[in-house]
Amino acid sequence: MSLSSIRAKKEHQIKQMDVVIDEKDLPKNSFSQEELLSAWNTFTNSLQKEGKFNLASILSIDTPRLNDTTIHLRFPNETNKVEVERQQYDLLNYLRRTLQNYDINLDITIVEELEKKYAYTPEEKYEKLKEKNPNLELLRKTFDLDL
Repeated sequence: MSLSSIRAKKEHQIKQMDVVIDEKDLPKNSFSQEELLSAWNTFTNSLQKEGKFNLASILSIDTPRLNDTTIHLRFPNETNKVEVERQQYDLLNYLRRTLQNYDINLDITIVEELEKKYAYTPEEKYEKLKEKNPNLELLRKTFDLDL
């Protein structure tokens, strides 16, 4: 490190301190659910282009619902919630700039019933198929089939 680089760094820090953003002056334009969904989809598409497929798929799990300036999301487990909370700065920053409203916030809840139930045993697989097509039971009885 040279003395000039230290001086330049110090001057940069001083310039950053001079810039104070008053939150009252930030725009708070109203926006609709459709505008939110459009900005949301654009953000998830940009994540996919950057190779952040995991976050993009998590954000695609639930359709965001707008209530005033709060965006409500529901996820099936805590892991998804934590992942979105880690990346919420970039998400909110993008949405606030795009929608010209700096009051936007996220409200994330966990809904256990959204989690998929996987069938592992042959009996569970059969019951799952039988739910989709009740005629399967008739077929099994007609031909006297076992599981």
